[in-house]
Amino acid sequence: MEREARKYTANIEDLLVVDEPDKLAWHDRANLVVIGFGGAGVVASLQALEQGGSVIAVDRFSGGGATEKSGGVVYAGGTRHQRDAGFDDTVEEMFKYLSYEGVPVRDETLRRFCETSNENIEWLEGFGVRFGSSYFEERISYPPEGYFLYYSGMEKFRGDRAKIVPRGHRTLGRGPTGQNYFAPLKDAALRKGVRLITHAPARRLVVDSVGRVIGVEIQVIPEAHRARHESLYQKVDPYKLGSGRVAEKAIADCRAFEESVPTERRLLRADRGVVLAAGGYNYNLELFAKYRPIIKDVYGDITRGGSMGCDGSGIELGISAGGALSHMDRFFVTKPLSPPPSFVQGVLVNAEGQRYIAEDAYLGNIGCATSEQSGLGTAWLILDNRIFWKGFRELIWPLKNAFSWYGLPAILNIFLGGTKRARSIVELASRCGIEESGLERTLSEFNVCAKQRLDTEHGKMAIHLTALENPPYFALNMSLRNKWCFSGAMPFGGLTVEEDTGVVTRADGSLVEGLYAAGRTALGVCSESNFSGLSIADTIFSGRRAASAALSSGVVQAVPEAI
Repeated sequence: MEREARKYTANIEDLLVVDEPDKLAWHDRANLVVIGFGGAGVVASLQALEQGGSVIAVDRFSGGGATEKSGGVVYAGGTRHQRDAGFDDTVEEMFKYLSYEGVPVRDETLRRFCETSNENIEWLEGFGVRFGSSYFEERISYPPEGYFLYYSGMEKFRGDRAKIVPRGHRTLGRGPTGQNYFAPLKDAALRKGVRLITHAPARRLVVDSVGRVIGVEIQVIPEAHRARHESLYQKVDPYKLGSGRVAEKAIADCRAFEESVPTERRLLRADRGVVLAAGGYNYNLELFAKYRPIIKDVYGDITRGGSMGCDGSGIELGISAGGALSHMDRFFVTKPLSPPPSFVQGVLVNAEGQRYIAEDAYLGNIGCATSEQSGLGTAWLILDNRIFWKGFRELIWPLKNAFSWYGLPAILNIFLGGTKRARSIVELASRCGIEESGLERTLSEFNVCAKQRLDTEHGKMAIHLTALENPPYFALNMSLRNKWCFSGAMPFGGLTVEEDTGVVTRADGSLVEGLYAAGRTALGVCSESNFSGLSIADTIFSGRRAASAALSSGVVQAVPEAI
């Protein structure tokens, strides 16, 4: 297809409209066709298979997507893991907390999300996913090794709104455990009969004469070329510091590769529906330039979560069928001040020397606020001698911390990120390029608040308020442009859906019949404000919802495995 007009930013095409679907040369057929075999796609496949349906799943690469490369955390309440750790959580408390944080869905939908969260944990465990009840007490971005239940959100700050309960359920394993979460689900889906087609980018949707989505056309990479295709995919690694430019070259090379190799086009028919579960647009700088320009400006110095498959193709396939978008400018930027836990006692300031958020806030809140500061997100964490060395000891002892996911990123930033040291605040400001009078005033006001144990401006917890009065002083570079300060980004908007079924909706609220969206391709519970575990929890909720609705849309007929 000629693409000079650049109608789409991802490599997709306009709809294929057919008047007589039965006369089309379909290559294969199933009740449900799932586009994208990551977190939402594998869940949708399993749900459909449980309901007796047949499923074809296609993935541009080998599957796994953003979920496989994630921390493997699921946000849930009322679980046996919470009870084992001594916490009595309820649907109502979870609902109250999430309502306060803000979600872009109806109260009925959020309540259903909360009511099914424990059931979903047990459903996952039935397929071999394993969680634990060892509890980490500090609010932290990701728990140390050996801990699997923690405060992944801002629960400790909302005690006046809801019961303080940890709901971050980390999959068992070491380091980021997304692979440990995804692998058993993939294995279960394959055992139960999903027909998985890998290295097969979806190029366009197929609709009938009345506009109902009835299938998809894919481009299948030949077996002989798949190793090269996979090697390009693996070059996008969200855990490599400053990998943005490497990722962009790999993305361009992969697109050129897909356009140059001899490939086969296949038409797949979906009797009950097509589920778009191809992730968000994290590796599409054109869409970032439109919705969040700062990420396009700093992409070379930050990491972006997810995989190369998060290129906006699922979203744009939905647009091609008339789907509407919402919350596309909402995004998640990680800016962890802890580990180590002691560093949240510091003072985070911008180039003007002003505080702009509580330092013990959730890392996503800190990151988003940092991205709004001058100098493309310039920020420094000010510490005094006592807190700096206390935190440093937390990073290196026990020794395993220093070489783990827990401690290594912070250690790298301390030594390679441009840390400054000075005997006075004025001298420190000068070395950092911070406005001297602004930093002096901020530190003076903060020390008064710390001694009174009350931060009226930003709401920092009293337990974390400590006066900074022990020179020398240190400044850690927390700027977005500092590649050694681990900062990640991920957008969370997507296609609007009917909230009871997951059917894609148009701008006027009408339904795009036969088309469903789930995970980060769709607007979801986490699209307004997000924290660790909420996105994966939403892939489970929305993936099961879409598959269940599609399989319930009529009598499921047995279909041949191939035509």
